[in-house]
Amino acid sequence: MQSDNVQLFRMLIEAGAQPGEDFSYDLSQGTCHINERGFILLQQKFPHIDWHEISSVIERDLDGPVQSLNQHLGVDFAATLLQLLQERLQQLPTNEATWYVHQILGGVEQRTGIPLYQLVQRELPSDVCSHLNQLLKLTPMTPCHVWIEDLVMAAGGANHDIEYDGEEVLLSEVGIELLAKVWTGDLEIQDDLAA
Repeated sequence: MQSDNVQLFRMLIEAGAQPGEDFSYDLSQGTCHINERGFILLQQKFPHIDWHEISSVIERDLDGPVQSLNQHLGVDFAATLLQLLQERLQQLPTNEATWYVHQILGGVEQRTGIPLYQLVQRELPSDVCSHLNQLLKLTPMTPCHVWIEDLVMAAGGANHDIEYDGEEVLLSEVGIELLAKVWTGDLEIQDDLAA
């Protein structure tokens, strides 16, 4: 393993990334693999490093995982989610937008293998990408639940699959299944809607 990779792994561990979960090394190909959570942790811990510049030289298969998921769901999940993400970044207050992007980017890649951050960088306008990068560096976050709605809708859900009861989000059985297909993380889900 090259000393650059060893240094990168040390930085990842210092940032709080978990070996084997957030990053790994493929000995046969001599390549380093970092998931979205690991990448976000690096950005937060070492903000003085231009991680976007570094990630732009890393080649990743963006289209394979996207096509597989789209085929599995029967909808164009990634395109719909990117459109919803772009709209939400314009609508949400800064601290809620920060929560939103952390939930979306980390949970989707961890569940689906889609490197959503790189997809955003490739597909969305540069001003949206800059705004997203600023949000990823912020620490004050205000929980909001619209990310759940956006994931369910992008995965093929309908309006009746999600409902708000004050601060609570209620999902139909279909809504819960769709969310579980595209996101993983800590969330207490209740099946309170009539099917």
